[in-house]
Formats: sequence, C-alpha cells, structure tokens
Amino acid sequence: MSNFNFRNFQKTIDNLQAAVDNHPRVSNSVVAPAKELLPFVRSFIEYHRQTTTRLSTEIDNYKKQISDLNNINELKFQKIIDKLESEPHTIQTTSATTQNNPQKPNFKTVLVKPKNNLLSPTEVKEAICNTVSTLDIKCNQVSINKTNVAFKFPNESSKNEFINRVSNDPNFNQALEAYEPTPKCPTIVLKNLDYSTNESEIVNQLIIQNDLDDLDNHIKLLFTIKKRYYFDAVLCISPHMFNKLQQRTLYLGWTACNAEETFLLGHCSNCLNFQHRTSTCPNKNNKKCKKCGLSFSTIRRDHQQSEFSTHIKNCANHKCCLCLEKNLPTDHAALSDQCPIYQKKVRFIKDRTCYDGQKEVKFFNRPLPNTPSNTHTTSPQQPQQQSRKNSHTDLTPPPKHLLTAPTSHLHRHSPSIPPNLDLSTQPYTRKFQ
Repeated sequence: MSNFNFRNFQKTIDNLQAAVDNHPRVSNSVVAPAKELLPFVRSFIEYHRQTTTRLSTEIDNYKKQISDLNNINELKFQKIIDKLESEPHTIQTTSATTQNNPQKPNFKTVLVKPKNNLLSPTEVKEAICNTVSTLDIKCNQVSINKTNVAFKFPNESSKNEFINRVSNDPNFNQALEAYEPTPKCPTIVLKNLDYSTNESEIVNQLIIQNDLDDLDNHIKLLFTIKKRYYFDAVLCISPHMFNKLQQRTLYLGWTACNAEETFLLGHCSNCLNFQHRTSTCPNKNNKKCKKCGLSFSTIRRDHQQSEFSTHIKNCANHKCCLCLEKNLPTDHAALSDQCPIYQKKVRFIKDRTCYDGQKEVKFFNRPLPNTPSNTHTTSPQQPQQQSRKNSHTDLTPPPKHLLTAPTSHLHRHSPSIPPNLDLSTQPYTRKFQ
C-alpha cells in the first residue's frame, strides 16, 4: 500500500476527530466510543505503514542481491566457456565414454566333445587345431573344460564354417560332436499352487488350461518347493515364451497365479555358502540365520521346536554374514535385495540369461515311471493335443499331516460316512439313491 493511501486514511481520521469534538448535537453515548476507537485506529494505521516500509526496503535489498548473483553467474559461465574453448580436448563425448568402457563382446560359442569318451578334451583340442585350417575361420579363444572344448568365434560365418568342417570331416565324424551350447533360459516360479495339482502334470495342465499350444516342449519343471498348504513350482522356459507368460494370468488346476522371474544362485541353504550345494554341506544339522548370521541346530528333541525354528521367530538383528567376510556394510539380512553380494550374483546370472524373443529352446522331458499319463497311448488318427486333453490325471494326495489327522469329527457330523472307513488309504464315493 502506498504512502498516498496512508495519508488519505490519516486525513479521514482527522476529519472524524474534528466532527466528534465540534458537533454540539452528538450524543455522549456516541461520542465516547468514537473517541475511544480513534487512538486504536491511528496506531493500527501507523503500524501497518511501518511494516510496509520495512518490507519494501527488504524487497529492494533482495532485488539487488539477485542482480549481483546474476552478474557473478554470468562471469563464471563466461570463464567456463572460455576455458572449454581454449581446451577442446577436455570435452568427452558419449562415443569417447563408450570407448573407455567397452561392452563385453558377444562371442559365438561352439562346444566339441568326444563321443563315447574315446578321447580326452586335451586330445580333442590337439586333433582339431592340427587338422582344421584357420584360413577362413576367425577364432577368438579356445578353452578346455572337464568334458569338452569350447571354441569362441566373433561372427556367425566363422562359427558355421567351423561346425561344418568338424561335422563333415570323416576323421572327426565318428569320434567328435560339434554343437552350439543351449543358452541359459529364464527361470520362473509359480507360487501357492494347490496340492490337488499333480506334479507330473504341471506342464500339461499349464498348456491346456491357458491355450498355450506353442509352449509344448518349450517349458520344463525343475523342482517344487513344499509348504504347509500350498507348494511352489520352479520352471525353466524358452526365451521366446518368457515375455508372453509374464504378461498374463496363468491358471493351473484350482489356482490362478502370475509367472515371476527367479534366479537360482546355487547357494547352500544351511550355511549360505556359494562354494557348495545343500546336499554336500558338511553341517547338515545346523542352519545359519539370514538375519544375524548365527548358526543353530535344526534337530528336534522331545517333540519340541528346534533351536533354529525358535530363533528365527524372535530374531530382530541384521548382520549379513556374507558381507562380513568381505568387509562390507552388514546392516541388512543375507541374500536380501540390500545385500551387495546378492545383487552381484543376480546381475551375473541375469547378464548370462538369454531373453531373445527369437530364440527357441526345446526341452525333452523324461517321462516319469508308473504314471497314468505315460501309459496312455495316442492313436494315429488323434492329434497330440487331443491325447493330452483326454489323458487321465492322477491327483496327488494331500500332505501326511492332513491324512493322519483324526477323523472322529467327520463321523460325528457326517452320519452318511461309515465309521470304520479309513480315509487315508481308500477313496470314498457316496452313492445317491
């Protein structure tokens, strides 16, 4: 508000004061409150006038500071430009950064292994290197493994030429086999599946219930993880079907689930070590807590919970045992998303996993013995899909703790069930009249 407005207010108050003092006919009941109000109005106007003046001064100071900063920034910016123009070699472009940090080359690998173990990998390498000419082949590296020899080539033409020469050479045809290694396929997990789903029929039911006929021979069941009421299924899938499964809801038996990608790190579940598997762990009776890193016994005594089961329910400490060995921060649980060692292992596996949508990998699942699906034969006139749909599904029995539960309550509340019937050994079918 300007000083002119304040002067107008002041003049108005003065006129009101003169009218109250000089008018003879004004009642005292009106004059007394007006005289009491006028000093407060004067002080209120004076206070706001001073406040406005102070704020105006501060605004002018801020404007001056902003102007000074703009001048300083312009000078600094000009100095930076002058320095860059005088030293153009200090500017690093994106291409230069890429050259300093080159990507890992994508080699084409071919494995050569002896047939019937007639030759050792060292003898295989010597035979190929002394026989196959390298005039038309560019090879980057040759490495000897336990059972085969790996040849790495920079392009497809050299790889195909090498495979043709080894396969068509009469000296190698009977003793050696050259082939491309199967790429590392993505791994998915289907969680919380009902126990009514037979493990041997998981792949078939997944194909039938979700109309995934093109998934046939492109998915493989690796193992299952048992839980109390449900179980998880871990499957390996061809790269060209990975995105297709992740973008939809899958139905399997009496369960609807989503395909979640998982990474098999190959660590020991007892001591959390990456040097060996759980089956070869020297401490099979002890298990290490992922949170605090301490080991406890898994042996149950007198039908009581083990020390490990009791500990994990009350453990609230976070001290990663993996990072402790590497002198890294340990304020997190082992094998968690905050663990740098776990993240490194996951990146290592993910970088070597093939996600190419054009790459098809076929799995040849071995039939399980003594299953109805394997004894079922398909007539020549019927297609393969029809035989899969008509195959009998053997339901997996529920867990033992459900089978061995007392059934007396069933006899009391269900008089139609014979009391001498053993529900755990034979099926029961109620006959309707």
